Order: sequence, then structure tokens, then C-alpha cells
Amino acid sequence: MKVKSVFYKIIVALLAIAACAVFVTSLLTTIYYDMHEDVDFPHYGRENIPLLLLCMAVVFGVFFILHRKDAFTKWSKGFLILALIFCTAYCLTLILAIKPIPVTDAMTLDKIFAEFASGDYSNLTEKGGYLFTWPFQLGYVLFGETMDSIFGHANYMVWDMLLLLSILVTVFLLYKMTWEIFEDKAVCSIMALLSLGMLFFYNYSTYVYGDVYSLLPQSIALYTTILFVKRKRVVYAVITSICMGLSVIIKTNSEITLIAIVMIMILSAWKDKSTEGYYAYEFAHRLVVRILLSVLMIGVVMLGKWAVNAYYCERAGIEAIPSGSPSASHIAMGLQESELEDGWYTGYNYKIFIENDYDTEKTKAVAMEEIRSRVDTFVHHPRYAFKFFGRKFLTQWADPVCISTHNLDFVSRHVENPTDLMYYIVFGDGNIITSQIMNVFMSVCYLCVFIYLLTRIRKGEFPEQEMLLLIMIFGGIIFHEFWEGSSRYTMRYYVYWMPFAAYGMKSILDRISLRRR
Repeated sequence: MKVKSVFYKIIVALLAIAACAVFVTSLLTTIYYDMHEDVDFPHYGRENIPLLLLCMAVVFGVFFILHRKDAFTKWSKGFLILALIFCTAYCLTLILAIKPIPVTDAMTLDKIFAEFASGDYSNLTEKGGYLFTWPFQLGYVLFGETMDSIFGHANYMVWDMLLLLSILVTVFLLYKMTWEIFEDKAVCSIMALLSLGMLFFYNYSTYVYGDVYSLLPQSIALYTTILFVKRKRVVYAVITSICMGLSVIIKTNSEITLIAIVMIMILSAWKDKSTEGYYAYEFAHRLVVRILLSVLMIGVVMLGKWAVNAYYCERAGIEAIPSGSPSASHIAMGLQESELEDGWYTGYNYKIFIENDYDTEKTKAVAMEEIRSRVDTFVHHPRYAFKFFGRKFLTQWADPVCISTHNLDFVSRHVENPTDLMYYIVFGDGNIITSQIMNVFMSVCYLCVFIYLLTRIRKGEFPEQEMLLLIMIFGGIIFHEFWEGSSRYTMRYYVYWMPFAAYGMKSILDRISLRRR
């Protein structure tokens, strides 16, 4: 128990430092993207601090008025309905105004769906093929082929509606998770009202790719894990296993969530020996059950990945799926300086795979040498290392729009029959307004998150249902410090800050009310 408590304290303390760093950065500067760029190139701009503070004061003022009238407790479900209606309206406006289609990698994969349907597997079997280089995308290919077989190829409106459904379900489950974590109607209502500012997430209703689709089963898995921790029913763990298998197949980044779930499953077996009714044999039983359930979860994910590979081996008539560009090349790229932004995508992992004649082992050897060189530089120049990793962290986590405005820009340049509303939202004043809303939202969110984390450190209480999401977020931070950097990836974790931001907001409002009295 002592080891577990210390581990939880370290996680929460480091997250508090990270949240404080993002909050301070959001006050002093902001990240923006120039229009009509074809690469993810974040730029730093000076923040209008008086305007930001004024907008934050207005937000807190509105929340305080509602808090004084006890609206958050009385109208809890009403705020949830408001959140879902707003989310639907905003996403539908984007979808109908832009009529988004797949772009970049998603466009390449969309063409592969049609090629596979016609029996052409060259992208998988021949050197230089997209899937020969990135075979981990086969799970998404299976997902795409399934969509095509049901709704027809290039039926993008259906894909867009599924994006909307994924976002709506995630928002709804965030509300449900907030209740299961804190069991406070006011905190749930605050979370629902705060969710109106998650425009960075809703903008991805135009991004036809695996990021948002995988959040649907992932959010279900997180919710059922919380239910298992609280209610100890095995059926919840089984649902978690199935949903995590689906999520990882669609997007392999979901494996970070799987690690967090397994950690909480096992750590939740421990309880304080001073607790009345503690028995050693009960602890042993809990531990064995949780280990077996964790093995089940890992097994389902591994089985799903194996089944996808076996399925395409049989269809393509090959003995094994190509190894592709090794993970080491992604890490090597994530540790490099760049003309765009240090640690972000430069194409290095793709380039060295070509230079080494698509040989995975040779490419891995080159990448490992690059990693050793960069690590040696970091070890001998600690100030440089601190600056490098600090900047990489902030460019990903202190980006209020999570590249969503750049993605809207890129998608809008590839649609047919663009509308006036699209130009207003993406290139006109609509972009300025929504960017400012996301800018204010980030500062409010991270201030509230920081207050929540300080409260937990002061009380010394770290319930498993809270630590699940915190460990997942912490894992995302660590992973993307070394992997390819992108604030599009951090969006997958940003949304799960909402329950804690809501708790922090309520703590602030309670303190203000107490001082007024």
C-alpha cells in the first residue's frame, strides 16, 4: 500500500507540474497555424493577456452565478442535454458546410480499400507500398473495408456521421465517468457545461481517420473499467477487453490506454491492511482474479492483431505481413531537431527505410545509432535536453486548437463545391472566434485541473477510478516525449481532463462562495 501510495503521489505531482506549465504558457503565449500550409507547423504568438484574463473572468463569472443559484445540482441532466445538443449542432454545421473527405494518409488508405476489394494487394506485398512500410495500419484497413462493404465505397457522409456518433458517445461517457468518479451532480453539470468549449475535439468531426473512431470503444472501455473497480463485476472487465481490442485494431495508440487499464486492474487489488475486515486470503483472491482479467485483456488485443494479420496474409497469398519501418525509426525522429518543430514529423522514418532498401533490421540499426547519438548529446548537455523536451512538451500540450484548425484548412482545400459558410468558418472570422474560444478554454481547463491536482496532493487521497485516467494521461505525455510529436495525438488525452477540470472548477467556486459568506 505504501509503495502504491508513493507511486500515485509521484504521478499526481508530475501531472500538477505539467498542468501548471501548460497554464502559464497559455497565459503568456499561444500556438497558431498559418493558412494554406501542407505540413503541421506550429507557430508561437504573443498572447493578449488582458483580453484573455477578461474572457476567463467572464467564464468564471457565469459559472459562479449558476453555482450560487444551485443550478448545477438542480439541472444536472439539463446541462448534459445542452452539451449533447450543442455538440451535435456544431459538428453537423461543420460536416454539412465542408462535406469533408479523407486527406493525406487517410486518402491513401481510402484508395487501398478499393484496391483490396478488386484483388490488388501490391500496397502490402511490394516494396515501396504504403502498407509494406506501415503494416500497423492493417487494422484500420479492415475497419474501412467493413464500412465500404456495408455502405459502399466513398460514402463519406456515413463516415462523417460515425465521427459525430463517436464524439457524442465520448462526451456522454465523460459525463457518466465524472459521476462514477466523484458522485456529485454539480461536478457532472460543470463538466457538461465545460464541454461546450471542446471545439478542438468537435473540429475533428471532419477528420476521416482512426483517431476519433478509436475513441468510441476506448471511452467505453475506460467507463467499464471504472465500473469494475467500483462494483467488482467481471462482466465489466469482459466488455473492457472487447472494446480495447476494437480500439487498438483501429488505432494502435490506444495501447497506452490498455497499459493504464491493466495497471489499475492489478493495483486495485491492494487495500489498506488497517481496513476493517481485511483478510490476506481475500487479497490473494482479488489479485489472482485481476491478473487473470488483465491477461484476458492483453490476450484479446493480441488475438485481434494476430487475426487481422492472418486474414490479410491469406487474402494476399503471403506467408507473413511485412515488418515495415521499425518503431526505433519513430523514436529516432522524435528525438531530432527539425526546421518545423523539434521532435515532430519530418519524414525521417520513411526516408531511412527507403535508404536501407526497405530492410527492417538494417533500418533499425541505423535508427538505434541515431538514438544513441541523441541520448549521448542529452546526457552531456542537460540544459539542452531540458530545453528540447520542455519545448516538445509545450508545443504538443499547450496548443489550444490541437492542430484542428490546420486540419480544417487542409480538408477544406480538397472538397468539391465549397460553400460560403465553409469559407467563413475555416478562413474567415469564424476561425478567429473559435480559435479564441479554444484559447480561453485551455487556460480555464488547465487552471481548474491544476487546482484539482493540488487538492488531491493535499488530501493524500488517490482513488483508483481517478487514477485510471490520470495514469493514461501521464502515459500519453511520456510516450509522446519520445515518439513522433503532434498535438493531434494529445487531443486523445486532452478530452479526459474534463472530469478533473470540473472538480477543480467546483473547488474554486466553493472557495469563492465561502469567502463571500
